Amino acid sequence: MESSHDEQIGLITRTQIADRVGVKRPAVSNWARRHQDFPTPVRSGDMELFREAEIARWLVGRTIPRGQLLDGEQPGTTYAERFGRTDAKQPEAERNTARRASPQAGAEDSRAVDQLMRLAERVRGPAAMADFVNLCLIVMYVRHAEPEQWRRIENAMAEGRGARDAQSLLRSLGDAAQHTLRRNGVHTDLRSSLLQLEPRSWNDLTQAVRTAAGAGVGAFQLVWESFSAREKLQSSEFCSPVGLASLSAALVLSPGQKATVLDPYMRGGEMLAAAYRHMGNTDGTVHGETLDGRLQAVASLYLLHLGVRPKVGSTRSDRWPPEREHAVDVVLTNPPFNMSDAPGPGRRTGDWPYGAPPRGNDNFAWVQHILKALAPGGRAAVVMPVKAGNSVNSAEREIRHALVRRGAVECVIALPPHLFSATPVPVALWLLRRVEHPVREGVLFVDAQGLGEKHRRRRVLRDADRDAITAVVRPWIDGEESLDGAECARRAADRGFSAAVVAHAEIVGDEYSLRPADYVGGGPYGAVPLAAQLREASDEAERARNELLLLERRVEGTGTGWRAGSGPGEWAQVVLGDLCEIQAGPSYSQLPAAARTEDGDVPLVFPQDLGAGKITDEPRHRVSRRTADRLKKYAVQQDDIICVRTGVQQQPALVSGRQAGWLLSSNVTRLRVRPNAQIDPLYLHTYLGLQHAREWMSHRAAATAAPSLSSPALAHLPVRLPPIEQQRRRAETLGELSRIAEAHASYASALGRLRAELAEHLLHGALEPS
Repeated sequence: MESSHDEQIGLITRTQIADRVGVKRPAVSNWARRHQDFPTPVRSGDMELFREAEIARWLVGRTIPRGQLLDGEQPGTTYAERFGRTDAKQPEAERNTARRASPQAGAEDSRAVDQLMRLAERVRGPAAMADFVNLCLIVMYVRHAEPEQWRRIENAMAEGRGARDAQSLLRSLGDAAQHTLRRNGVHTDLRSSLLQLEPRSWNDLTQAVRTAAGAGVGAFQLVWESFSAREKLQSSEFCSPVGLASLSAALVLSPGQKATVLDPYMRGGEMLAAAYRHMGNTDGTVHGETLDGRLQAVASLYLLHLGVRPKVGSTRSDRWPPEREHAVDVVLTNPPFNMSDAPGPGRRTGDWPYGAPPRGNDNFAWVQHILKALAPGGRAAVVMPVKAGNSVNSAEREIRHALVRRGAVECVIALPPHLFSATPVPVALWLLRRVEHPVREGVLFVDAQGLGEKHRRRRVLRDADRDAITAVVRPWIDGEESLDGAECARRAADRGFSAAVVAHAEIVGDEYSLRPADYVGGGPYGAVPLAAQLREASDEAERARNELLLLERRVEGTGTGWRAGSGPGEWAQVVLGDLCEIQAGPSYSQLPAAARTEDGDVPLVFPQDLGAGKITDEPRHRVSRRTADRLKKYAVQQDDIICVRTGVQQQPALVSGRQAGWLLSSNVTRLRVRPNAQIDPLYLHTYLGLQHAREWMSHRAAATAAPSLSSPALAHLPVRLPPIEQQRRRAETLGELSRIAEAHASYASALGRLRAELAEHLLHGALEPS
């Protein structure tokens, strides 16, 4: 199934335009300079690219001079006709390779991805984890879909040896990805992303490449899910689980159906991939839209990997377009939760047929955007946070009222908790339909929270769960005549979950709630607690307890402890500047507030991101990759130490491996141990956390009008240190104690959750004390 739009969707350079129309490159530049209506280029790194469709339209009516006609061309032939004859077609391998492979991930794929995650630190160096993930995804794509390119990569690996060859190999992989993405209309510069990587050795790089190449098609999705979990991505970034995408497709699409499918927030392409698999090899059309160039590239590679060529576009310039050129039959999407990308004046004055959504939260802006994209009678499956169903915001309540009154909501399904690796937010699946008047007088509410299978720390929807839900929901939304509320409830009970049909009038009388728990379960006393959640809480507490006991036994076995010492008489006494390179963050002119954003590629470290000797995994501010490249001297790497430069002093923080590549803000200072300094970074970090060291820094900072600790002042901080091996033993002793404290905290948290779940069961009468 390819996207069946008529226009070319690729991106081409000026040289390629010249080659395809049979002129010299300067002629194309002259056209651009002389004609104001010449298409505007898009940028990919430092390169200008043009959309094929726009060039083709511009060339219409521009006749080729008689003296430049080729053999077989008649007088009056246009450049557009010649351009169309030389259209760069999609390679046969790209269309067919992935069709032969199953997209399901197996045990071998899981092992390969685990191995890749272990190799990440050795391959990426100071680069961001996203750059390493791009490497894995590109290798998987080229290996399965570009056999000729892959043979060249294999030859390069066979002949290469050192660091120079590593950069050459990365450049070759980047070139292969660029060629494919531009052919399919995506101008994201993945090559520069790969060139950020600094492998420790040639062997580390080739091992990662061969591991990625040896994985199956299903591993592509696993890599992205592992990245989501590891980096704790925001709601706007993490991928949609395969089981959730498969369920969404099965509820609104039929095998063999010829449909136009849209995902207006396509993340990594999972929803469109599910649509492709569910419809099969039909002449359907798939469209994807995104705000994020990196995700656009990932989604394009993933879908091409599966053999489908989507039409993918960016919507950053117009988040809520007033009109869409073509309506679609089906929308499948997982929009960002409880976020706002467009807080502009259109909120109250725009075209919102069900009511203006509130500022600061786009949940119901997405719902209306989706319904407007549908053709009359079209259907949508939309992932929504559960709290959107009964939020108290007056604007959202009125929108729910309008949705119910006009019959736009057919079904709401409460899904199992912990479906996503990167967020615990509970979600529901809303099934919507674009109709002028209600087709039915009720809404089907389904509570499927007890379904799914525990996998590590999240739940996974299995094929059996999808089939069970579909067996109840599809007959209802398809209008099976013999199906009423009682029959829906019976069929759901037979399959291990609950369902109820609720009349529109009852929903209106209940504050327009679209939360299944308000209608399915225990009424005013709440739903009957789920045994599965109690089992999960019990298992989590048991696991935390076992990890704590294992850690304590390991510490006892190593003999880690302490005894009377001989004092610091023989210890070296130096100043911090002798041990570390001290780098203050960029100036405000180098990094103005306007450069900061919440959805950039590279996190910024501010004083408020420091706590308990660590940097938070979810900093609020980010910058673009281009800004980070410009300010790369301010990037951090593993085992750097971050101190407060301006503001109230607090315990310095140690940079972890996954935070390498993040950027200093103007308000912090980086300490990096000099290569020949005889000091262990962990020891130094612990030393700087001592009370006297923190007081020293606080007093020096307080000596200025506004608290500020300059690099020259910090360089004079006195440091006392024993020989390097004693430093490491002292740091390890304290590190073990910290790990035990963290394990106790995790166990206490797990016991708290177990108590809460047990209280639900005991006070609902589902359990008795023994």
